[in-house]
Amino acid sequence: MIESGTGEGRELTRTWAANGVPQGLFDLGFHDVTDLWEPWCAAAAGDEIASIAFAARLSDAGAELGLVTAKAFRGQGLGAAATAGWSRLPELRSRTLFYSTDRENHASQRVVARLGLRLRGASLRVG
Repeated sequence: MIESGTGEGRELTRTWAANGVPQGLFDLGFHDVTDLWEPWCAAAAGDEIASIAFAARLSDAGAELGLVTAKAFRGQGLGAAATAGWSRLPELRSRTLFYSTDRENHASQRVVARLGLRLRGASLRVG
């Protein structure tokens, strides 16, 4: 696990700033280090970043998780590992944490199940 705010996390962002984001994450919308919203926690598989959990929304009261897992690493529990690591970051201790997912996002629902998270509610979109 690599966390923002640590020496290893700063080294990772320096490397990405100099050499570009790995292709698997680039394909998921991470085009440069500014797309990596703090605080974040990354799960590595060997020398590659497999999954990143980050603050998709952040306020003094709460934080909502954003999670991406490179296609080559899906189904291996690395998204759940990154999520668990993110939830323990010191910057988030005083905040209520949220993880939302669409009804059709079965991979995200597997992360929720693996971590034993409870459903708190559903949202309805009218459009």
